[in-house]
Amino acid sequence: MSLYRFGPFLLDVQERRLLRDGEPIALTPKVFDTLVYLLERQGHLVGKDELMEAIWGGSYVEEGNLARTIHVLRKTLSKGDSDPKYIETVPTKGYRFVAVVGSGDEEQPSGESRIGAIESGASRPSTSRGRVFAAVAVLLVIVLASAFGGKYWHGLSPKAGSRKSQTPSGAAYIKYETGRLQMERHYRGDYAAALENFDEATRLDPQYAAAYAGKADAKTFLYWSSGSHDDIAQARVAVTKAIELDANSSYAHALLCRIRATYDWDFAGAETECRRAIELDPENDHARSELALLLNSMGRREEALKQMDAAIAISPTSFNKRSRGVLLYYGRRFDEAIAQFKQIEATDPDFAEGSRWIVRCLEQEKDYTHALEFLIKLRESSGAGSEEIASLRRAFASGGWPAVLRVSLGAQTKPTMEVAGTLAQLGEKEKAFETLDLMITNRRVMIVHMDSDPRLDPLRRDPRFEQLAKRVGLRSLAAGR
Repeated sequence: MSLYRFGPFLLDVQERRLLRDGEPIALTPKVFDTLVYLLERQGHLVGKDELMEAIWGGSYVEEGNLARTIHVLRKTLSKGDSDPKYIETVPTKGYRFVAVVGSGDEEQPSGESRIGAIESGASRPSTSRGRVFAAVAVLLVIVLASAFGGKYWHGLSPKAGSRKSQTPSGAAYIKYETGRLQMERHYRGDYAAALENFDEATRLDPQYAAAYAGKADAKTFLYWSSGSHDDIAQARVAVTKAIELDANSSYAHALLCRIRATYDWDFAGAETECRRAIELDPENDHARSELALLLNSMGRREEALKQMDAAIAISPTSFNKRSRGVLLYYGRRFDEAIAQFKQIEATDPDFAEGSRWIVRCLEQEKDYTHALEFLIKLRESSGAGSEEIASLRRAFASGGWPAVLRVSLGAQTKPTMEVAGTLAQLGEKEKAFETLDLMITNRRVMIVHMDSDPRLDPLRRDPRFEQLAKRVGLRSLAAGR
């Protein structure tokens, strides 16, 4: 069967196209192939090894690649928690497609009928290259058909209102949407790949404001891992170009807010940009999320939670919910934070980021036994071997939680908040202060939350902490601890 219908979706295997209510949805090749493989075996358990062999064809890949692919697929198929569940995870075994699947020969929604009518009489391409051009052609037809009501392409995803995409070039639009999909996933390698797509979109349409904003988006995320100040310089050039082309780009103003908050430490200027982005597009959940994190770093916790709740109401993604949990953690509301992270795990088992923060909450509550179990769960989801897990258990048995922290710290040398917090928890204040000083010197992103992180509480009474906070432009909250 080459056509599969489930829920509001129609999947055309031959044309490599997925439609939701008649509108095309962009999928990367591996995600598309995974969906097809699971649909072909609907109702049956597909083992992890079988799926990896089928999709990656014997190439060496980590199991995490499969988990990430399934996560992206789930995220693509579901708009929110109220959507039906399509893919079941069978712990340690594999996955099962559980939704009812019908034949594509049934009555089609209006969007598919329109496309089918346009394509009738045309021969179907047999090569993979031909299929790609056919898919592009279909998209171009949709644009031409909609041109009677407007001049430009507009984003088709549910979240497109947050990043309105306008270009007369269908090819540029496809590159932009592919880049946006990669940015939404937040997986290793996605930001560099997204940057390539945004670069190509701007080459195809040099007046494409949203694509320049996309370049700035990718560059800021790349900076967070690279530490290269040139990445921020390029992000600044790109976002400036985006606003020059479209002064009313909510997407661009939200990114300028991010740069001013996390790199320039211009908190007042950042707040102005975030609020401008929200004014331009109240449905921009990313702008509200950026504003929430900014307000938290400024000590305005309740305002921050209100903005994050608004972001979740617009887009109830695991990423936004995780950010809400982080704000609760920063506010020392550990039980509420744990409940938030566990809710994410219950609805999105492939989103492992919550376990990292549960460990931190349990650490602060001195529930070290459960903290160890969640740490092990986190490490296993990251591909840790049996010996690494055993070493953590041995450390806990012999030296308690401090010994686990020392094993976890290992040979880490990069100045990060994780390292600074671990050193502070171990009572190694001198090294902790050295790490924070290096973070400030290198303008590491997470330093803007130094006034919030409970793991740094052992340092707050030391005068050096307030001196460091002032260098970042923060009002030290040590007196309130």
